[in-house]
This record gives sequence, structure tokens and C-alpha cells, in this order.
Amino acid sequence: MKKIVALFLLIFTFLTLPVSATPSSIIWIPSTDIQPAGKTHLGIDNYFTVNALKPGESTGAFTTPIIGLTWGIKNLEFGFDYVTSQKDPFYFNIKGRLIGKKPTDLNLVAGIYNWGTTSATNQEVKYLLGSMATKDGTRFSLGYGIGRKEALGTDYKMILASIDKQLNDKWWVGVDYQGGQSALGALSFGAGYSLSSNSSLLLGYSIFNSSDYKNTVTLQLDVNF
Repeated sequence: MKKIVALFLLIFTFLTLPVSATPSSIIWIPSTDIQPAGKTHLGIDNYFTVNALKPGESTGAFTTPIIGLTWGIKNLEFGFDYVTSQKDPFYFNIKGRLIGKKPTDLNLVAGIYNWGTTSATNQEVKYLLGSMATKDGTRFSLGYGIGRKEALGTDYKMILASIDKQLNDKWWVGVDYQGGQSALGALSFGAGYSLSSNSSLLLGYSIFNSSDYKNTVTLQLDVNF
């Protein structure tokens, strides 16, 4: 198992990254999950394009992963991502639970993510997201977000929606959707596997709403301390 994890970490080092700084998420969009109080969450998220290149198009430079840390307080989580390939690499996020205790309750959260440090990088997506799970564990989420027009363009408002389900103690599957034609608008789906009680890997695929952006494969490593 250690060799498998080491192989994935080696792959992570050579993947091309987008700009993204998200709280606890489904695949691409935030979730209504909140990191447990007193826990530290490490996330290493990577995305690489799979579309065929046009004649004369560059493959782009390989970069290091987006490394994120998130901390939990009662009904609140906050954190940051460090994108080493950028001049202004820090992006912050915060999310709080408004209502909800059990998965089958209506759970409602509010938050901000992709909160950059410059006018060019600050997408500052403010969102409200609700979820409810059926008795068999299938969770449905629906919400709405508004980003900064200066960073995202004219299509800076977006619907957020997802369906996810824990299949057993090892496997999880999900699909999510973010509306709009900005760099954030995409349909994503994937599956996660629990490596241990505090770590997991997720493999996903994102189809962007705008043809200006190439579809991507994502590999995400998550570890809780």
C-alpha cells in the first residue's frame, strides 16, 4: 500500500494545475460537510487536461500540486491553498453550518472560496448550499454562488448541485455541477477510495461548460490529522 501511495504522490508532482481553492468538497464544488472540531485536513488536488492538442499548441509547463490546509472549529471550517506555480499563490476559504445535525436533516451552509490576494486572482465566490440525504445514504445538494465579475467575467453567478453516496466503508461516488460559462462552470463525476481511517484518494473527471476550457482528470489525496 505504501508503494501505491508513493506512486500517486509522484504522479501528483508532474500534473498541470488550475487555480482552485475550495473547502470540503464533492469533486469540484463545495459540500455541506464541515471538518470536525480540532482536526487538520491536508488536501493535495491535481488536474490535468486530456483533450487532444491542436496543431502547434503547447503542452504547457508541468508544475507542483495545489496544497491546502483546512481546520475545523464547532460548525465552522477555514483554510487556505498554496499554488506554488503562481506569483500570488495564496487562496483562502471559510464555511459555516447554519442548520442541520444529521445527514437526513436539511443541512445548510454558507461560505466563501477562491478568495485570492489580488484583484486578478480574487474570484471570491460567496455561496449558500443545502443538502439532505435519503435513508439509504444518497445525498442531494443544491445551492447558489456569486463570484467577482472582475475575475470571472460576465457569467459570475452560478448554480451548485450534486448527488453523492457512500457505497460501503471503502468506496464513495459522486457527481456535481457548477453553472455558468466562467472558468468554474463544469460537470464533474468521480469515485473515492478510503486508504485508511484518516486518508483517501479520489479520481474524477470534469467537463467544462465553456469550450474555452479543456476537460480535466483530477486526482485528489486527502488526509486528516
